[in-house]
Amino acid sequence: MTTESKDQLQSQVDQLTLQLQTDSSNAPRVLLDRARVYGDLGEPLLAREDIARAASLVRDPTYKSESSVEAVERAVRELSVSGNNKSQTEHIGASDQEIIDKVAQGTSDVACVVALEQRIHANKTQLSGEQVCALVDAFHKMCTYSELETVEAVASCVSAALVRLSVPEDAKAVDGAAETLASVVQEIIDAWANRSDNGEFKQQACKVGAKMYTTAVYALSTHEAVDARVLQSAVDFYVGQIWLVGTLPAETDDVCQSDVCQGILRLLTSCRPHLVYSFVKSNGSLPIERLMSLLGQPRSLTGSRSLAMLIASQLTAAVQDPSASSLFPEYDAKSKSHTSPPALAQLRTLAADIIDVLVQSTIQSERTRGLYALASLYESGAGSEMAINVWAKNGWAEELWDQGEFDRPETQLALVYLADACSTDTKVSASMKKLGNGLVQELARARTGELGEIASVVLAKWSNLPAPVNPGTEPKDEPESDTSDVDPVQLADTHIARILALSNSDISDPQITAAERSTEALGFLCLNPLLKHHVVQSPVLQTIFALSKKSSQLKFAAVMLIRNLTQYKPVLSEEQKRVQQMQQLSKRAQPGQTIGSEIKEMESKDHNLDDASAVAERSKKVCEAGAIACLVGAVQGKVSDSTKDAVAEVFVALATLHELRGQLVQQGAVRALLSILSADAPRAPLKDAKYTPTALHNARDKHVAWALAKCAISVPPHLAFDDPRALARLILSLLAEESHAQSLLIRFEALLALTNLASAEPGSSSDIRGFLACDLVGMSLIEMCVLNEHVMVRRAATELVCNLVHEPRVFERFVEGADEGVEEESRIIELPDNEDEDESRRGYRAQRMHVLVALSDVDDAATQSAASGALAVLSNDPRCCRYLILVHPRALD
Repeated sequence: MTTESKDQLQSQVDQLTLQLQTDSSNAPRVLLDRARVYGDLGEPLLAREDIARAASLVRDPTYKSESSVEAVERAVRELSVSGNNKSQTEHIGASDQEIIDKVAQGTSDVACVVALEQRIHANKTQLSGEQVCALVDAFHKMCTYSELETVEAVASCVSAALVRLSVPEDAKAVDGAAETLASVVQEIIDAWANRSDNGEFKQQACKVGAKMYTTAVYALSTHEAVDARVLQSAVDFYVGQIWLVGTLPAETDDVCQSDVCQGILRLLTSCRPHLVYSFVKSNGSLPIERLMSLLGQPRSLTGSRSLAMLIASQLTAAVQDPSASSLFPEYDAKSKSHTSPPALAQLRTLAADIIDVLVQSTIQSERTRGLYALASLYESGAGSEMAINVWAKNGWAEELWDQGEFDRPETQLALVYLADACSTDTKVSASMKKLGNGLVQELARARTGELGEIASVVLAKWSNLPAPVNPGTEPKDEPESDTSDVDPVQLADTHIARILALSNSDISDPQITAAERSTEALGFLCLNPLLKHHVVQSPVLQTIFALSKKSSQLKFAAVMLIRNLTQYKPVLSEEQKRVQQMQQLSKRAQPGQTIGSEIKEMESKDHNLDDASAVAERSKKVCEAGAIACLVGAVQGKVSDSTKDAVAEVFVALATLHELRGQLVQQGAVRALLSILSADAPRAPLKDAKYTPTALHNARDKHVAWALAKCAISVPPHLAFDDPRALARLILSLLAEESHAQSLLIRFEALLALTNLASAEPGSSSDIRGFLACDLVGMSLIEMCVLNEHVMVRRAATELVCNLVHEPRVFERFVEGADEGVEEESRIIELPDNEDEDESRRGYRAQRMHVLVALSDVDDAATQSAASGALAVLSNDPRCCRYLILVHPRALD
């Protein structure tokens, strides 16, 4: 090959490489083209590497298609590498058995194995159990001497073959598939048993084949025909070997740990009792020790730590189910209703012992890992169950904080992280505050950086905890501790100053994290009514909302802060108010103070700081600072359910003010609200089928509907809403709410919104009268509200009826049957007041117009006007006129 030809080929390689870097939409095809060029250049290794990468990519759903798979196979068969005496087609085009024989002999290459895997994926072949076992045996032999790329290709090929085996073609093959999978798993177990002393082999096999081992055990667990003892043996192998080797802290990388963690999560879904028994019982304490080791990793290693938190959460949920303990010797029929199944009790004991050893260690690194592990348990939601025995140890919490004064800063950081995570458990958090308040205050004052920031957040969360009390006893023997709270205003000013210091500088990631922590702290501090006014008066809100555009976590903290600043007190019944007062009195009553004076003091304080007018003023100031744009931005993209729930609640509070409704619509609140509805919410209009409105069971959907209803009261519907019919369907569900203290207000505002929506010009594109009343079968709910005892609800429903009677189908609903029997009557019909009336007269009283006539004579002027307006529209029909003249002549006065 001439120099000029090589330069041309190299130029092609450079162009294809640049194409891969700039546009990955057609990566497999570009890789195959580059592989051909490498072949012409005489670079077989580079060519095979590109072929392997292309084959790996086409397994991804993003690139996988029939044409892409065929292109890879065709390229592999046609590729000829210059400078080789033997072309790849010589073995790529071979049969399955020939390829497997070459793999077993160690003479195959990556392209050969990839070609076999592609055949399996394309359903062009299915390997037998003997062939899969041969590949498994070859994999284990290759682990210590072959190229990593080839070993990975063999493991991937085995996984593909196992997936095919786990899905038999017909019912008759189910038993055979189960036996085949059992033989493959046994081959794996035997291979590890024969190399039990070879640590290098175990580490390499686990690193490369973790996904293959997971697939093997998972495929076996999905077959009901598998013997329980065989399955338990397979799960014991996975937990006792793959989990323990794959989670060695110093020997494996984060990718291997993540693969093994994902394997445990998969097995928790397919063979829960077997995995629980193996994880908690049959392998001793080692599996839980490795789990705690992963949970105790530094915060920077988020991959495997996050998966470990998920394992802890799901494992805790699993052991609480008595059926998960069915393999334990202690399990019997009585344990099904027992509050502490054997698996749960064993897990609590193991977790407590392991954490105790780590935290009480004199080696700072081990103590730090133990504190982080315990904090991670609470972050995952498993702490209240798994760590319950830890706090039960006598004097354990006291020693925790006593030693904390002498710990290194790294360990003290882990300790305050634990205090932060425990804030979700009120009982534990109160104890932590009692024992560690002094140290945390000192760290918040003296330390800078992450340690001081987290300590300040902890103080903010502790500020709303009640002071520890011991009713009826005097704690004379207890050690004295600094339980006096830091001044909350001073603490708030500290966090405000930290945030404002970032407003005029280039923000780095650590600074964004610091702003997030301070915002979270302000959110907790603003649970105290005293501080809400203090925060909204400062310029910190504008800074927070501006910074929230750079971090999703900061957006969530900002949303929670807005929520605490703008929430109104819940509407309580009289009985609920009395119960609340008595609960507060039991906690706050002071000697020498009468109950009456205490109640007056509480009512006066609440009235001044958290009454409706104070919340309204705060809401205006929050919106002036840019809260609406922050809320709208917080629900864009991939958002957590907790963020959506909080945003919906905030929009309900903001929409309570008439002055803010126009701003909400202008700044995109309507679309933001519609975007966070759950999948089950009635969001779209129906075309054919009738729909009977029912109450919204999802709390977020209820808040979304309520916020939209508030906006629809004051804003012209044709300007604010793209499709008023979809909105009407959602708001109509609010009328079906169950009765409670707040339901009357919800119904009232929903009726007002529907009245506004039904005020469009009849026949226009925005006219929803017919859709609302007939297509949604909504008149039945509206008529129930017309008969409501509350005058405001009754008035709003009557006004809605007045708007709806312009619709011909609603009009006919009221006048239909009005003249039945009237034509035969030649005189005015007297309707007696008692119920013992003639059967023939009851039809008149049942008429819907009878209700409208009655409403036109009530004490409420607005209800009278609405009912009279509806009768005026209906009187255009002769049937209505005859009915009114003969049955209700006084209605003509």
